[in-house]
Amino acid sequence: MSNSEWIYPVDEKNFSAKVLDKSKVIPVIVDFWAPWCQPCKMLKPMLEKAVGNLNGQIFLAEINTDENPNLAASFKVEGIPAVFALKDGKVVDRFQGLLNDEQLQGFLGSLLPSEVDKQLDVALELSNTDLDKAEKSLRLLFNENPKHDKVRLALARLLAKKGDESSEVEGLIEPLAVDGDTGKEVQKIQAQLKLYHIAKILPPEEQIRRDIDSNPKAGLPYYQLGCIKAADGKYEDALELLIKAGESDLSLAKSIVREAMVSIFHLVGVGSSLANKYRSKLSSLLY
Repeated sequence: MSNSEWIYPVDEKNFSAKVLDKSKVIPVIVDFWAPWCQPCKMLKPMLEKAVGNLNGQIFLAEINTDENPNLAASFKVEGIPAVFALKDGKVVDRFQGLLNDEQLQGFLGSLLPSEVDKQLDVALELSNTDLDKAEKSLRLLFNENPKHDKVRLALARLLAKKGDESSEVEGLIEPLAVDGDTGKEVQKIQAQLKLYHIAKILPPEEQIRRDIDSNPKAGLPYYQLGCIKAADGKYEDALELLIKAGESDLSLAKSIVREAMVSIFHLVGVGSSLANKYRSKLSSLLY
C-alpha cells in the first residue's frame, strides 16, 4: 500500500474526514478492494501511479471491503474493484472492474479543473482585493461561458455583494437549480440582496444611533441598525440588534425582525451554530 500523502487507507472512523470533507476541496477517488481479489491487485498499482503522477490534484482513498462492509454497503458495491469519484461530498462518476491506461486517464482527467475553472478561481481570488477588477474578469468569463453555472453563480454573488441592482442578479440566478448546494447559494444571494435593499433606504447609522440614545426602549432603531450591520456582513452584531428590536416591540418580532433574521440565517448557513443560537432566541421571543 502506498504511503503517499495523496493515497491513503480509509475506514469507517475516518471516512467522513478523509473522503467527504476532503472531496469538498480536492476530488477524491474511492477504491473498494479486497486482498483476495485478483483484478483489485491489477488495478491498485495503476490507480496509485496515475494519482501519484497528478501531484495532489486528486486524492485516492483505498477501502478494504472485508474490513469495512458497511461502507461498501452504503455505496451499494456489488462487485470489486469498484471505484467512485467524489467532488463536493457527492459521487460524480464510477466504474467497476478494470480499465486500460487510456480509459483510466480519461476517468481521472474528467475530474480535473477545466481552463474555465482555473480562470474562475483567479477571478474569485481577485474578488478578495478588488471587486471592480473581479467583476470585469467574471463578466468576460460569463460572456464566453454563459451556460457555466459556477461562473453564472459567481458573477451573481459578486454583484449582490456590491449591492448592484437586483434585476440583473435575478436574471443570472433564475435558470439555476433551486435545490442542493446551488440552491443554497441562490438563497444566500437573494438574502443578501434583500438586506442590501432594506439598508439602502434607511437613515444614516449616526442618525439611528441618536434615535436609540434618545429612546432606548423603541424597537425600530435597533431593527434599522441591525439591517445595516447585516448588509455590512457583521451578522452576529446584526442578529443581536434584531433580537433587541423584537424584545422592545413584539409586533416587529413577528414581522420584519423575523424576516431579516431568516435572511441572515441563509447567509451564515441555516444549520450553523450562529443560526441555531439566534433561531432559538427568536423562537423563545415569539412562542
